[in-house]
Amino acid sequence: MKALVYQGPMTMTLEEVPAPTVGDDDILIQVRSVGICGSDVHGYIGKTGRRKPPMIMGHEFSGQVVAVGKAVQRVAPGDAVIVSPIQACGHCPNCQAGLTNICTNRHVLGVDIAGAYADQLVVKESMVYPKPAGMSWRHAAMVEPLSVAMHAVEITPIPLMGTVAIVGAGTIGLLTLLAARLKGAGTVIVTDKSPHRLEMAEELGADLAIHVDQQDPVAAVREATDGLGADVAFEAVGYAPTVQQALAITRTGGHVTWIGNSAQMIELNMQEVVTRELTVRGTYGFNKEFPRAIQAIASGRVNVEPLIERVAPLAEGPQIIHDLATGRSDLIKVILEP
Repeated sequence: MKALVYQGPMTMTLEEVPAPTVGDDDILIQVRSVGICGSDVHGYIGKTGRRKPPMIMGHEFSGQVVAVGKAVQRVAPGDAVIVSPIQACGHCPNCQAGLTNICTNRHVLGVDIAGAYADQLVVKESMVYPKPAGMSWRHAAMVEPLSVAMHAVEITPIPLMGTVAIVGAGTIGLLTLLAARLKGAGTVIVTDKSPHRLEMAEELGADLAIHVDQQDPVAAVREATDGLGADVAFEAVGYAPTVQQALAITRTGGHVTWIGNSAQMIELNMQEVVTRELTVRGTYGFNKEFPRAIQAIASGRVNVEPLIERVAPLAEGPQIIHDLATGRSDLIKVILEP
Protein backbone atom coordinates (compact mmCIF):
# COMPACT_ATOMS: atom_id res chain seq x y z
CA MET A 1 0.00 0.00 0.00
CA LYS A 2 1.00 3.67 -0.37
CA ALA A 3 1.90 5.82 2.63
CA LEU A 4 3.61 9.11 3.37
CA VAL A 5 6.65 8.39 5.51
CA TYR A 6 8.31 11.09 7.62
CA GLN A 7 12.04 10.43 7.16
CA GLY A 8 13.42 13.26 9.33
CA PRO A 9 13.24 17.06 9.56
CA MET A 10 11.80 18.56 6.36
CA THR A 11 11.70 15.19 4.59
CA MET A 12 8.59 13.16 3.77
CA THR A 13 8.26 10.69 0.92
CA LEU A 14 5.52 8.64 -0.72
CA GLU A 15 6.49 5.01 -0.23
CA GLU A 16 5.20 1.53 -0.88
CA VAL A 17 4.93 -0.08 2.57
CA PRO A 18 3.61 -3.44 3.80
CA ALA A 19 -0.11 -3.56 4.50
CA PRO A 20 -0.87 -3.76 8.23
CA THR A 21 -1.77 -7.09 9.77
CA VAL A 22 -5.07 -7.47 11.61
CA GLY A 23 -4.93 -8.86 15.14
CA ASP A 24 -7.84 -10.32 17.08
CA ASP A 25 -8.92 -6.93 18.48
CA ASP A 26 -7.93 -4.83 15.46
CA ILE A 27 -9.97 -3.07 12.80
CA LEU A 28 -8.49 -2.50 9.35
CA ILE A 29 -9.65 0.79 7.86
CA GLN A 30 -9.45 2.16 4.34
CA VAL A 31 -8.75 5.87 4.77
CA ARG A 32 -11.20 8.11 2.89
CA SER A 33 -10.24 11.57 4.14
CA VAL A 34 -7.40 12.71 6.39
CA GLY A 35 -6.65 16.25 7.48
CA ILE A 36 -3.21 17.83 7.63
CA CYS A 37 -2.84 19.09 11.20
CA GLY A 38 -0.61 21.96 12.27
CA SER A 39 1.05 19.60 14.73
CA ASP A 40 2.05 17.38 11.79
CA VAL A 41 3.63 20.39 10.12
CA HIS A 42 5.55 21.21 13.31
CA GLY A 43 6.57 17.56 13.55
CA TYR A 44 7.74 17.65 9.92
CA ILE A 45 9.95 20.62 10.73
CA GLY A 46 11.37 18.59 13.62
CA LYS A 47 10.58 21.02 16.44
CA THR A 48 8.29 19.00 18.68
CA GLY A 49 10.41 15.92 19.28
CA ARG A 50 7.34 13.69 19.49
CA ARG A 51 7.34 12.12 16.03
CA LYS A 52 10.34 9.85 15.49
CA PRO A 53 11.27 8.86 11.93
CA PRO A 54 10.40 6.76 10.12
CA MET A 55 6.79 7.58 10.96
CA ILE A 56 3.48 7.64 9.12
CA MET A 57 1.71 10.71 10.47
CA GLY A 58 -1.98 11.60 10.21
CA HIS A 59 -4.57 11.52 12.99
CA GLU A 60 -7.63 13.45 11.73
CA PHE A 61 -9.48 11.00 9.53
CA SER A 62 -12.50 9.03 8.48
CA GLY A 63 -12.69 5.78 6.61
CA GLN A 64 -14.39 2.50 5.82
CA VAL A 65 -13.89 -0.77 7.64
CA VAL A 66 -12.19 -3.40 5.48
CA ALA A 67 -11.71 -6.23 7.97
CA VAL A 68 -12.06 -6.92 11.68
CA GLY A 69 -10.38 -9.28 14.12
CA LYS A 70 -12.34 -12.13 15.64
CA ALA A 71 -12.72 -10.35 19.01
CA VAL A 72 -14.31 -7.21 17.48
CA GLN A 73 -18.04 -6.99 18.19
CA ARG A 74 -19.42 -3.52 17.36
CA VAL A 75 -17.97 -2.99 13.89
CA ALA A 76 -18.30 -4.90 10.63
CA PRO A 77 -16.67 -4.68 7.20
CA GLY A 78 -18.25 -1.94 5.13
CA ASP A 79 -19.06 0.32 8.09
CA ALA A 80 -18.29 4.03 7.66
CA VAL A 81 -16.41 5.28 10.70
CA ILE A 82 -14.67 8.21 12.34
CA VAL A 83 -11.64 7.38 14.45
CA SER A 84 -10.32 8.94 17.63
CA PRO A 85 -6.52 8.79 17.40
CA ILE A 86 -6.02 8.29 21.14
CA GLN A 87 -5.40 4.65 22.04
CA ALA A 88 -5.96 4.49 25.81
CA CYS A 89 -5.26 1.47 28.00
CA GLY A 90 -8.58 1.65 29.87
CA HIS A 91 -7.02 0.47 33.13
CA CYS A 92 -4.79 3.21 34.56
CA PRO A 93 -6.13 5.63 37.22
CA ASN A 94 -6.67 8.36 34.63
CA CYS A 95 -8.65 6.06 32.35
CA GLN A 96 -10.70 4.85 35.31
CA ALA A 97 -11.49 8.50 36.07
CA GLY A 98 -12.66 9.07 32.50
CA LEU A 99 -9.53 11.01 31.54
CA THR A 100 -8.56 8.82 28.62
CA ASN A 101 -6.83 11.72 26.89
CA ILE A 102 -4.14 11.68 29.56
CA CYS A 103 -3.90 7.91 29.90
CA THR A 104 -0.50 7.12 31.38
CA ASN A 105 -0.03 4.36 28.80
CA ARG A 106 -1.56 6.11 25.81
CA HIS A 107 -0.48 5.85 22.20
CA VAL A 108 -1.53 8.31 19.52
CA LEU A 109 -2.03 7.48 15.86
CA GLY A 110 0.40 9.40 13.70
CA VAL A 111 2.55 10.39 16.66
CA ASP A 112 4.04 7.20 18.09
CA ILE A 113 2.12 4.55 16.13
CA ALA A 114 1.35 4.45 12.41
CA GLY A 115 -1.24 7.00 11.34
CA ALA A 116 -3.59 7.78 8.48
CA TYR A 117 -1.37 9.31 5.79
CA ALA A 118 -1.76 5.93 4.12
CA ASP A 119 -4.19 3.82 2.16
CA GLN A 120 -4.99 1.73 5.23
CA LEU A 121 -4.23 1.42 8.94
CA VAL A 122 -5.31 -0.66 11.93
CA VAL A 123 -7.00 0.72 15.04
CA LYS A 124 -8.65 -0.65 18.17
CA GLU A 125 -12.42 -1.01 18.51
CA SER A 126 -12.58 1.51 21.36
CA MET A 127 -11.31 4.22 18.99
CA VAL A 128 -14.06 3.86 16.39
CA TYR A 129 -17.35 5.77 16.10
CA PRO A 130 -20.02 5.36 13.41
CA LYS A 131 -20.13 8.11 10.80
CA PRO A 132 -23.60 9.65 10.46
CA ALA A 133 -25.11 8.80 7.09
CA GLY A 134 -25.45 12.41 5.98
CA MET A 135 -21.93 13.48 6.92
CA SER A 136 -19.28 13.65 4.21
CA TRP A 137 -15.93 11.91 4.62
CA ARG A 138 -14.25 15.32 4.60
CA HIS A 139 -16.43 16.77 7.32
CA ALA A 140 -15.93 13.59 9.33
CA ALA A 141 -12.17 14.21 9.22
CA MET A 142 -12.82 17.53 11.00
CA VAL A 143 -14.31 15.83 14.07
CA GLU A 144 -10.92 15.31 15.71
CA PRO A 145 -9.76 18.97 15.63
CA LEU A 146 -13.21 20.16 16.68
CA SER A 147 -13.01 17.76 19.63
CA VAL A 148 -9.71 19.35 20.68
CA ALA A 149 -11.28 22.80 20.60
CA MET A 150 -14.41 21.67 22.44
CA HIS A 151 -12.32 20.04 25.17
CA ALA A 152 -10.28 23.21 25.67
CA VAL A 153 -13.48 25.22 26.00
CA GLU A 154 -15.13 22.61 28.23
CA ILE A 155 -12.37 22.69 30.87
CA THR A 156 -12.12 26.50 30.86
CA PRO A 157 -14.61 28.57 32.90
CA ILE A 158 -15.97 31.02 30.33
CA PRO A 159 -18.38 33.50 31.95
CA LEU A 160 -21.76 33.70 30.22
CA MET A 161 -21.39 36.47 27.61
CA GLY A 162 -17.77 36.88 28.73
CA THR A 163 -14.93 38.08 26.54
CA VAL A 164 -12.78 35.37 24.98
CA ALA A 165 -9.47 36.03 23.23
CA ILE A 166 -7.93 33.43 20.94
CA VAL A 167 -4.26 33.70 20.01
CA GLY A 168 -3.72 31.99 16.67
CA ALA A 169 -6.19 31.62 13.80
CA GLY A 170 -5.19 28.22 12.50
CA THR A 171 -7.65 25.35 12.41
CA ILE A 172 -7.67 24.82 16.18
CA GLY A 173 -7.93 28.52 16.97
CA LEU A 174 -10.83 28.98 14.56
CA LEU A 175 -12.61 25.90 15.84
CA THR A 176 -12.10 27.22 19.38
CA LEU A 177 -13.92 30.35 18.24
CA LEU A 178 -16.89 28.22 17.14
CA ALA A 179 -16.76 26.09 20.30
CA ALA A 180 -16.64 29.18 22.52
CA ARG A 181 -19.78 30.48 20.82
CA LEU A 182 -21.53 27.21 21.62
CA LYS A 183 -20.46 27.63 25.26
CA GLY A 184 -22.07 31.08 25.51
CA ALA A 185 -19.16 33.45 24.93
CA GLY A 186 -20.09 37.05 24.29
CA THR A 187 -17.29 38.96 22.58
CA VAL A 188 -14.67 36.86 20.80
CA ILE A 189 -11.34 38.40 19.80
CA VAL A 190 -8.82 36.62 17.55
CA THR A 191 -5.18 37.58 17.00
CA ASP A 192 -2.85 36.38 14.25
CA LYS A 193 -0.35 37.71 11.71
CA SER A 194 -2.05 36.23 8.62
CA PRO A 195 -4.56 38.53 6.89
CA HIS A 196 -6.15 35.49 5.24
CA ARG A 197 -6.71 33.69 8.53
CA LEU A 198 -8.00 36.82 10.23
CA GLU A 199 -10.51 37.24 7.39
CA MET A 200 -11.64 33.68 8.03
CA ALA A 201 -12.00 34.47 11.74
CA GLU A 202 -14.29 37.37 10.88
CA GLU A 203 -16.26 35.19 8.46
CA LEU A 204 -16.78 32.68 11.28
CA GLY A 205 -18.06 35.37 13.63
CA ALA A 206 -15.12 36.94 15.46
CA ASP A 207 -16.07 40.35 16.84
CA LEU A 208 -12.53 41.68 16.53
CA ALA A 209 -9.61 40.35 14.46
CA ILE A 210 -6.22 41.82 15.36
CA HIS A 211 -3.22 41.70 13.02
CA VAL A 212 -0.35 41.54 15.50
CA ASP A 213 2.17 43.02 13.04
CA GLN A 214 -0.01 46.07 12.51
CA GLN A 215 -1.51 46.59 15.98
CA ASP A 216 -0.34 46.09 19.53
CA PRO A 217 -2.57 43.16 20.52
CA VAL A 218 -2.41 44.00 24.22
CA ALA A 219 -3.49 47.60 23.64
CA ALA A 220 -6.19 46.54 21.17
CA VAL A 221 -7.69 43.98 23.57
CA ARG A 222 -7.56 46.43 26.47
CA GLU A 223 -9.30 49.06 24.37
CA ALA A 224 -12.03 46.59 23.42
CA THR A 225 -12.60 45.58 27.05
CA ASP A 226 -12.67 48.95 28.83
CA GLY A 227 -9.08 48.49 29.90
CA LEU A 228 -9.65 45.16 31.66
CA GLY A 229 -8.48 42.48 29.23
CA ALA A 230 -10.19 39.26 28.19
CA ASP A 231 -11.90 37.06 30.76
CA VAL A 232 -10.35 34.02 29.10
CA ALA A 233 -7.54 33.56 26.59
CA PHE A 234 -6.82 30.46 24.53
CA GLU A 235 -3.29 30.07 23.15
CA ALA A 236 -3.41 27.99 19.97
CA VAL A 237 0.10 28.35 18.58
CA GLY A 238 2.58 27.05 21.13
CA TYR A 239 5.56 29.40 21.01
CA ALA A 240 6.97 31.79 23.59
CA PRO A 241 5.79 35.08 22.01
CA THR A 242 2.21 33.85 21.65
CA VAL A 243 2.14 32.33 25.14
CA GLN A 244 3.36 35.65 26.52
CA GLN A 245 0.76 37.48 24.47
CA ALA A 246 -2.02 35.29 25.86
CA LEU A 247 -0.97 36.13 29.42
CA ALA A 248 -0.75 39.85 28.68
CA ILE A 249 -4.19 40.18 27.09
CA THR A 250 -5.99 38.42 29.95
CA ARG A 251 -7.56 40.43 32.75
CA THR A 252 -6.35 40.18 36.32
CA GLY A 253 -7.90 37.06 37.84
CA GLY A 254 -8.61 35.61 34.41
CA HIS A 255 -7.94 32.22 32.86
CA VAL A 256 -5.40 31.24 30.21
CA THR A 257 -5.61 27.86 28.49
CA TRP A 258 -2.71 26.55 26.44
CA ILE A 259 -3.72 24.42 23.46
CA GLY A 260 -0.64 24.98 21.30
CA ASN A 261 1.96 22.23 21.56
CA SER A 262 4.97 23.30 19.53
CA ALA A 263 7.93 24.48 21.60
CA GLN A 264 9.12 22.22 24.40
CA MET A 265 10.64 24.99 26.53
CA ILE A 266 9.56 28.63 26.80
CA GLU A 267 10.24 31.60 29.05
CA LEU A 268 7.44 33.51 30.72
CA ASN A 269 7.04 36.18 33.38
CA MET A 270 6.18 34.21 36.51
CA GLN A 271 5.53 37.39 38.50
CA GLU A 272 2.84 38.38 36.02
CA VAL A 273 1.06 35.09 36.62
CA VAL A 274 1.41 35.32 40.41
CA THR A 275 0.73 38.99 41.09
CA ARG A 276 -2.20 39.13 38.66
CA GLU A 277 -3.50 35.79 39.97
CA LEU A 278 -3.91 34.25 36.56
CA THR A 279 -5.05 30.65 36.27
CA VAL A 280 -3.01 28.86 33.61
CA ARG A 281 -3.92 25.38 32.40
CA GLY A 282 -2.86 23.04 29.67
CA THR A 283 -5.29 21.06 27.58
CA TYR A 284 -4.56 17.91 25.61
CA GLY A 285 -6.75 16.12 23.13
CA PHE A 286 -10.27 15.28 24.27
CA ASN A 287 -12.34 12.50 25.78
CA LYS A 288 -16.13 12.76 26.00
CA GLU A 289 -16.08 15.63 23.49
CA PHE A 290 -15.47 13.35 20.49
CA PRO A 291 -19.06 12.07 20.12
CA ARG A 292 -20.31 15.58 20.92
CA ALA A 293 -18.22 16.94 18.05
CA ILE A 294 -19.72 14.35 15.72
CA GLN A 295 -23.20 15.53 16.66
CA ALA A 296 -22.26 19.21 16.43
CA ILE A 297 -21.13 18.77 12.83
CA ALA A 298 -23.92 16.35 11.86
CA SER A 299 -26.60 18.69 13.24
CA GLY A 300 -25.18 21.75 11.51
CA ARG A 301 -24.50 23.58 14.77
CA VAL A 302 -20.86 23.79 13.69
CA ASN A 303 -20.10 24.42 10.02
CA VAL A 304 -16.60 23.18 9.20
CA GLU A 305 -16.88 23.58 5.43
CA PRO A 306 -15.32 27.10 5.24
CA LEU A 307 -12.12 25.84 6.88
CA ILE A 308 -11.48 23.18 4.22
CA GLU A 309 -9.56 25.13 1.60
CA ARG A 310 -8.05 22.35 -0.47
CA VAL A 311 -8.65 18.66 -1.15
CA ALA A 312 -5.78 16.74 -2.75
CA PRO A 313 -4.64 13.18 -3.41
CA LEU A 314 -2.32 11.55 -0.88
CA ALA A 315 0.62 11.73 -3.30
CA GLU A 316 0.59 15.54 -3.13
CA GLY A 317 0.91 15.49 0.66
CA PRO A 318 4.71 15.90 0.94
CA GLN A 319 4.75 19.04 -1.20
CA ILE A 320 1.71 20.53 0.54
CA ILE A 321 3.20 19.90 3.99
CA HIS A 322 6.53 21.35 2.85
CA ASP A 323 4.79 24.47 1.55
CA LEU A 324 2.93 24.88 4.85
CA ALA A 325 6.15 24.38 6.82
CA THR A 326 8.10 26.95 4.80
CA GLY A 327 5.34 29.56 4.71
CA ARG A 328 4.74 29.24 0.97
CA SER A 329 1.16 28.21 1.75
CA ASP A 330 -1.29 29.77 4.18
CA LEU A 331 -4.14 27.31 3.71
CA ILE A 332 -6.13 26.62 6.85
CA LYS A 333 -7.19 23.00 6.39
CA VAL A 334 -6.06 20.66 3.65
CA ILE A 335 -7.71 17.26 3.29
CA LEU A 336 -5.83 14.40 1.66
CA GLU A 337 -7.73 11.55 0.02
CA PRO A 338 -5.82 8.29 -0.58
